[in-house]
Amino acid sequence: MAIENDAAPRGQEMEKREHPRHTCTGPIIYRQLGPARAGSMHDLNERGLMVTLAEQFPVGTLLDLLIFLGERSIRAEAEVVWSQNAPPEQATSYLHRLRFTSLDLQDRLSLELFIAVAFSGKGGADETVVKEVRPRP
Repeated sequence: MAIENDAAPRGQEMEKREHPRHTCTGPIIYRQLGPARAGSMHDLNERGLMVTLAEQFPVGTLLDLLIFLGERSIRAEAEVVWSQNAPPEQATSYLHRLRFTSLDLQDRLSLELFIAVAFSGKGGADETVVKEVRPRP
């Protein structure tokens, strides 16, 4: 899993979100009324994440997720709030923006701790921090 600190300026602008998106790539497992499938994470924050999935889901769809965050994994329920529009014959995977709708207390604390540690800004405001984090076997 690769991690980058996106709280640094983009051009000359600072991220204005209450919960900035952090580039964080790694595996996820998702499920919606059927077998679990593998996907990949592109970024995350305390409210949700962007993922690539093998199938396209409409806005409003609820998904069960298993998200790998270094030494830990968390379970969450998330709602699709945006999905990439691409004709099925042209796409083999689809980008989705997901908003967390349910995280138990332990998983929420694990997510907040992961974000606080991984994106602590070590290296200064003008420098991107990149770390490799592997999911546990």
